[in-house]
Amino acid sequence: MNKKTRNKVIIIICILVLLLVAILGYLKYKDDKYKELLQKQEMMALKQKKEQEAKLLNTIKTNYHEYVKITQDTKLYKMAQQEYVEAGQVNKGTDLVLERRENLTIDDQYFKLANLDYYVFYKDITPTEKQTVDTHYKSYIPFDTNIITKIPTNFYKDDTLAFSINESIQAPIIINDSSYYYIEFDNRLLGIKKDNVEKTIEVKNNIAVATNIGVLNYHFFYNSNAGESCNEIICLETSKFEEQLKYLKDNNFYTATMNDFSLWMRKKIQLPKKTAVITVDDGAMGTSTHLISLLEKYDLHGTLFLITAWWPKDNYVSNNLEVQSHGHDIHDFTKSIHPALTMTKEQLLADFKQSISSLNGEKTAFCYPFYAHNQTVRNAVKEAGFEIAFVGGNVKSNQYNDPYQIRRYVIYSYTTLNQFINMVN
Repeated sequence: MNKKTRNKVIIIICILVLLLVAILGYLKYKDDKYKELLQKQEMMALKQKKEQEAKLLNTIKTNYHEYVKITQDTKLYKMAQQEYVEAGQVNKGTDLVLERRENLTIDDQYFKLANLDYYVFYKDITPTEKQTVDTHYKSYIPFDTNIITKIPTNFYKDDTLAFSINESIQAPIIINDSSYYYIEFDNRLLGIKKDNVEKTIEVKNNIAVATNIGVLNYHFFYNSNAGESCNEIICLETSKFEEQLKYLKDNNFYTATMNDFSLWMRKKIQLPKKTAVITVDDGAMGTSTHLISLLEKYDLHGTLFLITAWWPKDNYVSNNLEVQSHGHDIHDFTKSIHPALTMTKEQLLADFKQSISSLNGEKTAFCYPFYAHNQTVRNAVKEAGFEIAFVGGNVKSNQYNDPYQIRRYVIYSYTTLNQFINMVN
């Protein structure tokens, strides 16, 4: 190979090397750009993932609360082999109490109910206020009968299906109503339709229950140490009233509500043997002050039968005092024959309707003014929708009495503590 040819070869080789270097450089450049793009994509994906996780966590935290409401008809779940499996249904609008949770993460998407081994999904709940639950039923004595339900077991609240579970349960009957057995489940009183019950079984509780109940009738309260006075025989010194309440409290008496007593009269519940009913007529002297303060001091329950034309219900606000009807404006003590006894049923119904309206629709119980009643008055009371009605009488009440002529012990200024004890025992 001559010199000229050799130089051409060298030039060609150099050109090829340069081309190779250029190609390798371009390929490296492309690879670097690709890696840079991948890195940007990974960073963007990571950013999006973090944003999605942050959004998810925020939604979980926003939806979670100790007290929640179900936002749509959805499922109940149970944990089985580390998985959440369908175990029932829960209806829109149902209030639930969840187990307390702290330091939530995106993995916390199912929340356990506080009192049951069931879970709800975070998307199906929204926070709500703590619901006021009537716990008077916890003082009822269960019947000597348990129910065993069919599958699924359907639970009702106020005649509305709340939720169902895909299993059978056994539970004692707390209220035996016409269409429902009411039991305690999820730490509240819920109804099971009787056609959802497979069978009942007898279970002896051996707990003493009330067969007779002393219903107490008070009127006026005064404190002589505060310079107050009252000369009527139905006036009671606060020291004597407190002595009576202290006796009830110290001896573990249950003071029943009107709903309790109405259910008991209709044999739908059993009440403890030590049960008393505190009623107060009118709403006059000491009712809005002494009565309420002493009931609250001893945490006992009372019922005021209010003359709604004379005083507003708002004068008597207390968790320890309920307000029922004593008529609207038929409490006339100036006439020898009480006006209720001369009124037509239509006139009576008009008065009762006004009284019920003043009490925001409350009509569980009625008290006849001055205990005056006849067949017309009693028929009007029934037609107005009252479940029970009270008179005087000074004897204990039992479940065989006429629910519209329930007797009460009138408490007088001269009633002794021993006499009081005999009334309630």
